[in-house]
Amino acid sequence: MSEALIFSLFNLMARGLSSAAGLLLARAVAPEAFGEYALALNYAVLLGVLARMGGNEVLLVTRDGASAPALRRWMGVGISLYVLLAIGFAVGIAPLLGLSAFIFAFCALRAAAEQVGLQMINSRLQRQERLGRVNLMTVLISLAVAIAVACAAGPALYHQGVELVTGAEFSADLTTPAGMFGLAPVPTFVMVSAIALVIVMALGMWLSRDALADARAEADAAAGHEGADQEGAGQRRLPSKADFARGRGFLYNNLMSFAYLQAWVILAGLAFAPAQVASVSVVTSIVFALYVFPTSLYRYYLPKLTHGDARLKEYLVIASGFALPVAGGLALIAPWLAEHFLSGAYPRLTLTLRAFALVYLVHAFVTCAFTRLAALRLNGKRLLCQSTGATLVVGGGLAIAALNHSLGNASGDTGSLLGVDLYSLFLCVPVAAEVVMLAMAILFQPSLSRGGKAHEDNAAASA
Repeated sequence: MSEALIFSLFNLMARGLSSAAGLLLARAVAPEAFGEYALALNYAVLLGVLARMGGNEVLLVTRDGASAPALRRWMGVGISLYVLLAIGFAVGIAPLLGLSAFIFAFCALRAAAEQVGLQMINSRLQRQERLGRVNLMTVLISLAVAIAVACAAGPALYHQGVELVTGAEFSADLTTPAGMFGLAPVPTFVMVSAIALVIVMALGMWLSRDALADARAEADAAAGHEGADQEGAGQRRLPSKADFARGRGFLYNNLMSFAYLQAWVILAGLAFAPAQVASVSVVTSIVFALYVFPTSLYRYYLPKLTHGDARLKEYLVIASGFALPVAGGLALIAPWLAEHFLSGAYPRLTLTLRAFALVYLVHAFVTCAFTRLAALRLNGKRLLCQSTGATLVVGGGLAIAALNHSLGNASGDTGSLLGVDLYSLFLCVPVAAEVVMLAMAILFQPSLSRGGKAHEDNAAASA
């Protein structure tokens, strides 16, 4: 349990630092500019989820998950696919969304390093049980983002902080952000963070070396597996068909999970003004930092749960015990702090934060229920629950976006005040989806007698 807590707390700390860096950037720039950056990054992250194809989870649970050839194969396939997806998106879709090609290009580079490379490196390190190096990587990722903020708007944020604390007044030149290279703060931020994360990814490849495991895997690859035919031997450079099939299963789960929090920035971009998009992005960043805790626990227990659910009680106690006080404190304190820190520049921030705090609270228990389903090998039931929730989230968000635009066009004003009420309704959709998923997951749980009988049957079969 202590290892799980340390692993999760380091993930929480790293994500918290990254979220704090995002808040500093949000304070430094106008909501419209931050909204454009948030849209570009979330689209890039979505491409990264597609390109991983569940490879990081496959590295956690497959027999050769600790070998360098397996890591290089998955990373090579994932990054190559990501490049193709990013080029297609930049050429065909980004111009239609009004996204800056420069911003999207560097957001894509950043997401490629973080969402494909670093995810797989951390999975390999976790499989090797090198939790100290996993923690080091999470801290380095957050430091890379913090360095980018310092390069983009560090002096201005320093003078703004002095003004806030002491009440002293500075000239507009000192308190107006101006990034490096003669660029605006947002381009500077994404450029520096992208370059830094690529360097961190290269360092992670070096830290994840395991000479004995790598030599054994390379010897097996050179000799060929016993009984393998010629066609199979010619395809050893790629993950096996079984690995790809298993990865697709994890991919579906990751896509469903993406819809619950991060996709809301994209859906808000389709429905509302950039300033409201920025509000959703700020809140998503705060809540996702807390959401990392139960999900990182899940990732820690995942290899152990593949052999049974003996460690599940630990997971349930830790995740549930953490969810209640954090979500309650977030709903009560964080809105006031965020409004004060951001000087009220982001509309509807308090309402959004309280709604997403409720989403986080319910999702912590949904994650516990999904872990139970996974331990019982009921992955089909779990996928059905997630598919239902994702359908409600995406369908509800698109329906509200279409209704908002139709009402705005009917009134001759796309920024109609009618959209304010629809925004409140927009925030209710993820809460409803989480409640539905939790109810479905609980209904799918077998009774204790059936679960005990199944456990006895499994024990008898193994004996």
